[in-house]
Formats: sequence, structure tokens, C-alpha cells
Amino acid sequence: MKKIASTLLICLLLFNWFGYNLVVNYLQHRSDTHLEALLDDNQYDDSQLIELKIPTHLPYQTSWASFERYNGEIEMNGKLYRYVKRKVYNDTLYLMCIPNNNKMNLEIARNDFFKNTNDLNQNNNSNRSDNSKSSSFKNTMSEYDGYSFIFNLNVRESSSCKFPLNYQVNKLLTSPHISPEQPPDHIPA
Repeated sequence: MKKIASTLLICLLLFNWFGYNLVVNYLQHRSDTHLEALLDDNQYDDSQLIELKIPTHLPYQTSWASFERYNGEIEMNGKLYRYVKRKVYNDTLYLMCIPNNNKMNLEIARNDFFKNTNDLNQNNNSNRSDNSKSSSFKNTMSEYDGYSFIFNLNVRESSSCKFPLNYQVNKLLTSPHISPEQPPDHIPA
């Protein structure tokens, strides 16, 4: 009985960590393919379309006679829109978009579930300290983590390289120092 209970609790924990994210991603993908099929069959209301005008400064650009079907997505003011069609006229790109309400509702549901399961609601009446809310768990579930970006600069010195500049860069990386004077304009070979 203990094994079954522990297995169920581990499954529940894994669902809270990763499973709901996979389920919502699947539902969003299914919603996108359904909306795309409707748009391909021209089964949408023209009154729901909004027009975006984007100036383009391309040489030798020709104007198009009519709109063409175009796939894509954009987020404006916190709302998701799906591209329906586009047209270039003179120096302007015209994009006709339709609101993607299903995907937006799924995104809101994902964020609400994450807040509720990780107790991220801001309760002013609670006596908890700010340290009780772990930011490390939140960072593992976010789509982008700015703190995990690592930039490595590896300069290798090889015997086949005959450029003295590479040697100078390598020397500077291994022994940093402060120069009291202006560096020379020319590096002797």
C-alpha cells in the first residue's frame, strides 16, 4: 500500500512540475492547428480582422494586387493574434490578423495553475516571510532564464596559426594588467 501511495505522490509531483506544461502545450498546438485549418478554408468573420501596417523600405519592391494567405503569430498589448493574410502596397506591408482567444485562454490557465500550485498568490494577511517563496523552483519552470546564460570565450593557441594578433589576444586573456599609458598604434610582428 505504501508503494502505491508513494508512486501516486511522485506522479502528482511530476505532473505539478512538468505534466501540466506538456498538457497545455499539447492543447495549444491542437488549438493552433484547428484555427489554421479554419483560416485555410476561409471560415472566419471578416469583421474580427484587424489590420497592421508596417513600413518597409526595400529597393525594387513591387506592389501586390491582392492579399495572400500567411501563417504566423504576434502578441500585442498582452493579446495573441494570428496572421490571416498579407499584402505589400507601395512601401507598406499590410497584415490582417485575427485574435487567437483559445490560445490566450490556455496561456492564462497555465499561469493561474502555476501560481496556485506553487503558492505564488500575494496574500497581504499572511505572516510568511518573503524568503519562504523559493525563486529557484520558479526559474526551473519558466520559458527563459536570464541567469543561466553563460558566455565562454576560448582562444586557443595553435602552432599552425601564424597571426601574431591571436597570440596577443591569448596573452591578454591569461595575464590581465593595467597599462599606465596609451597602447601603441601598431603591433610589431
